Amino acid sequence: MRVRIVCYEDVDAWILGKFARRLHEQLVSLQIEADIAKVPDPSADINHHIIYLEYEGRTSPVETLMITHIDDIRKLNLVKRQLQTAQVGICMSEGTMIELANSGIPREKLAFINPAHDEVMQPRKIKIGITSKVQPDGCKRETMLLELSEYISPANFEFVIMGFGWEPILDKIKAKGFSVTYYPEFNYKIYLDLIPVLDYYLYLGMDEGSMGFMDALAAGVKTIVTPQGYHLDADCGITHAFVTIDELISIFNKIAAERQALLNSIASWNWRDYALKHLEIWHYLIKKEKGLPLNGAAQGKYKDGLNSLLNLKVNSLASDQKLQYKFKLYKGAFDRTLYKLRKIKDFKTLKKKIANNLAKRK
Repeated sequence: MRVRIVCYEDVDAWILGKFARRLHEQLVSLQIEADIAKVPDPSADINHHIIYLEYEGRTSPVETLMITHIDDIRKLNLVKRQLQTAQVGICMSEGTMIELANSGIPREKLAFINPAHDEVMQPRKIKIGITSKVQPDGCKRETMLLELSEYISPANFEFVIMGFGWEPILDKIKAKGFSVTYYPEFNYKIYLDLIPVLDYYLYLGMDEGSMGFMDALAAGVKTIVTPQGYHLDADCGITHAFVTIDELISIFNKIAAERQALLNSIASWNWRDYALKHLEIWHYLIKKEKGLPLNGAAQGKYKDGLNSLLNLKVNSLASDQKLQYKFKLYKGAFDRTLYKLRKIKDFKTLKKKIANNLAKRK
């Protein structure tokens, strides 16, 4: 397979150029012959246009268009005309694909592939703060922290603790791989900086309440505390309540699971999978164009990509949603025209341009 990525803007200029570069890099690493240019290649198996705006007509066996930002009725009408010759318009979201299908574009002409990110962002550990001093009678229930560390991962949580007497517990927790910042003596200046950067304020004791609980709430920090004493008098102040170690473990596991769900939500939104999703569609279209067997019901690996093309079910928008979408497109055209008119100061030139355009139409 030979692929020409037709990028109509400078590849180093902005976002669309980045899409072209990253897609090209991954295709090459997958042993696909690919290049980037501002014009289509009639000898290529695939011409993929980034984006659809400048596509003028079919030049190769398979033409696909990247479609995004359909916010103007003129853009919708342009895509309708373009997809009379191009095989597939690849939207950036399922929502746009559904809107276009409900606006008269044949569903079999539409697919979607979600955008990709560079995988340079890494989640920081969830910062748990404790600001209490260990008491001789064990009322702070400090050993619960050691028990908790047996059931949670140091990859997910770190601890910041201010207060005397935690050393024996913290030595064991550190040995398990947990990151711990410890201030054995109370330092008011450090305390003022410490509280606002916490993700959660933790209090293990059952002795009416923690003064740090109030400061955490004043800083907008979520709390994991025991439901007793004046903790209960702060309306909506307790984010997670617990009494037993099992309840505490469950809370931490829930927090970790919520974080993991965010990470999982874009697990395949990377440039490698972005390229593979395009390849799924292109291989299918080439076989279809050549009349080759599709091996029964072809199926892709992802929710988007080929599966979004093959699932011809149209999720119909309600009549009011269709009306709202159409209104948005006409409003987009009006606003864009008005914006351009406001920028024009030379009305003689404008008048001449209008006259020339009218003359061309005759």
